[in-house]
Amino acid sequence: MKNVKSVLAALVCASSAALAEETGEMANAAESEKVADLGTVVVEGSALSKYRPETVDGATFTDLAPEKSPTVVDTLTEDFIREHNPTDLHDLLRYVPGVETGGKSLLVRQPGTFSIRGHGGTEPAFDGIVPIGLGAGLFMDPFLMERVEIVKGPVGSLSGGAGSQQNNSGAGGSVNMYLKGAKLDGDRIDFQENTSVGRHTWRQRGMIDANEVVVDDKFAFRAVSTFDFYSPAYISQGSQDGADPRRSFTVAPSFIFRPVERVTIGLKSMFQITDQPSYIGIPVYRGHPGGGYSWYESSCRRGDRSKYKGVYVNPYVDWQVTDDWLLKFGGAFTYSDWEQRTREPFMDRTDLDGYYATGDWSEGEKYMTSGFSKSGRINRNYNLYARSVHSKEDLPWGFRNTLMIQPDFYYRESTSGFGAAVTRYGVTMQDSVGWGWVTLLGGIRYDYFTENASDTTSTVESRAGTTTVVTHYHHANEHAWSPRAGLTIQPLDWLVLFGNVSYTETPTLGYRDADGTRPTKPWTAKQHEVGFRVRPVEKLWLSTSVYRIDQENTPVAETINNDTYYFFEGRNRSEGVEFSLTGDITENWTVMAMYAYSRYEDRGEGADPKVFRRNPNHTFSLNTSYRFDCCDLLRDIVVGGGYRFRSKSFATMRGSFVNENIYFDHSHVFDVNMAVPLSKFGMSDSWTLTLGVRNLFGEKYFESARHFYECLAGEPRTFEIGLRAMF
Repeated sequence: MKNVKSVLAALVCASSAALAEETGEMANAAESEKVADLGTVVVEGSALSKYRPETVDGATFTDLAPEKSPTVVDTLTEDFIREHNPTDLHDLLRYVPGVETGGKSLLVRQPGTFSIRGHGGTEPAFDGIVPIGLGAGLFMDPFLMERVEIVKGPVGSLSGGAGSQQNNSGAGGSVNMYLKGAKLDGDRIDFQENTSVGRHTWRQRGMIDANEVVVDDKFAFRAVSTFDFYSPAYISQGSQDGADPRRSFTVAPSFIFRPVERVTIGLKSMFQITDQPSYIGIPVYRGHPGGGYSWYESSCRRGDRSKYKGVYVNPYVDWQVTDDWLLKFGGAFTYSDWEQRTREPFMDRTDLDGYYATGDWSEGEKYMTSGFSKSGRINRNYNLYARSVHSKEDLPWGFRNTLMIQPDFYYRESTSGFGAAVTRYGVTMQDSVGWGWVTLLGGIRYDYFTENASDTTSTVESRAGTTTVVTHYHHANEHAWSPRAGLTIQPLDWLVLFGNVSYTETPTLGYRDADGTRPTKPWTAKQHEVGFRVRPVEKLWLSTSVYRIDQENTPVAETINNDTYYFFEGRNRSEGVEFSLTGDITENWTVMAMYAYSRYEDRGEGADPKVFRRNPNHTFSLNTSYRFDCCDLLRDIVVGGGYRFRSKSFATMRGSFVNENIYFDHSHVFDVNMAVPLSKFGMSDSWTLTLGVRNLFGEKYFESARHFYECLAGEPRTFEIGLRAMF
């Protein structure tokens, strides 16, 4: 361990100049010639990434050790995110088995949402309570996050229908992001730059994170910023050949102020802009591209773009009223403005039998303007919440208790599509009572929804011209009750038994029947789960669980006279088994291994077949890092590897079975990486060289899909080199 008393800003200047050169903002580079005293810095060679968090929050809204949670929470830590360098939530969540995406495109009806355990998950949210808005999940940069928690199972009893007013999501789980914020624990600058190169693809990515304590123990400011220039393989051939690369910029400033010891006032914010080539994917046939497409090809034109702007502002106050009582108050405003122009792969629905038999369109065409190629939307979300957490460990007769109550308010408006303005008032009550080995958790949530009467306008462009569609939404008032219960038993320090039952009820707002009326019956989801956790070594936990989720009254699409309507007779079930091994095998060796088996059954009338592999039955991921602690040549060098497996699954149309020839093959994807301290070459201890290869063996596979003719191929083999510094 070494102390660095003073760091010349020439190092910071070099990184700042590199960022400025990439973004064309060199005007103020001369200012970086000044010398800055960054104080005392402690460096431990190459730090070993930590894959297991100390506590999780998303399952109970109270800090809890993950092994003590009555539900399954998979967490991707800040170290894991930094090591794997994902560019958005889609790229990050592919490391978690059992999580699927419906296509990485703004043309998807619910873009940026994910399915969990075979069912729709809630819209991703900050801190579990603030939904980020439709589309934002495709662009949210994970480097901005301290961690991302995936809570498995129906979550309406905790967070309500925050992301479920206009779809049947929320039955599978939730994705909770925790944005980096200012801290009072010291000054720090983290810098990371990565260059990736592969066949027909390259990426330049830079990140900087600076925390400055302005007044000791009182006031601190933090700014996190990223840029990403990316030329994907699919713009090197086909009708999109020569399109401009992706350009994305994000800045997330925050501050924290502690006027007195027990009161903390803070603000988190984020501003993002992205401009990238559109991509909706290609058809699949027997595990390979169909319709005349190659793997890395796009039907979009050179000028087709997806553009996104996002704003997030979150002021908050934490008041530790007593040693046992914490009050949290917060509000948030999220804004997203996106537009896209996309040309879908050609599909003549009158001649699908020919494609199912041969994999070729009978017309022999693939580049045709689709009927829906241009759209845009502005979303605004407003949130207010107050949370009271009262925890007491020394109650009579050895009891302990944690009581959480949270009233909250939510309002969303949108300019197009499924855009009825919706207001939600909710209150969550949850109590956790423990005695000896046993902890029992019980909770219930009540939600009251108001859908405002409104007209929304959508613009559709096709070869025949521009069409304006006006959708009328009726005024509606609905309510929902969602209870839950959980149990943990810890007879030994190294053994935990757990189980839970949860029930989620959510009104189906924003739909209409063929006769124009709005369905009023809510969809419901019920989960039963049991499992156990064991600790084979001090900081390593093995978790196993078995679950079943039954969902009823889900919307089923029906096309009448070229218009889509919905009736609510859908019934389905998913059941499965999950394993995870997370933590440190030794102080120099960390691991995160996860496996998920899932079986989906469509139990609705007329479904044929009722059981099919809508998602892969088997998914597995393994990520590990090892830091050498032997001879001088290897000491402090960190090597890591990753492996992801997905078994065969069938491509669908609106989630329904299509044909036995329309499927995805199983896939195996390997990654390797290395981190080398530059002190080994006589340079500063603060700098680390990183090397990596993604998709080591060049596996060609599909990673996600919207419909069977819009499937997105995984990235080819890429080589990565980067620099990382911590001052």
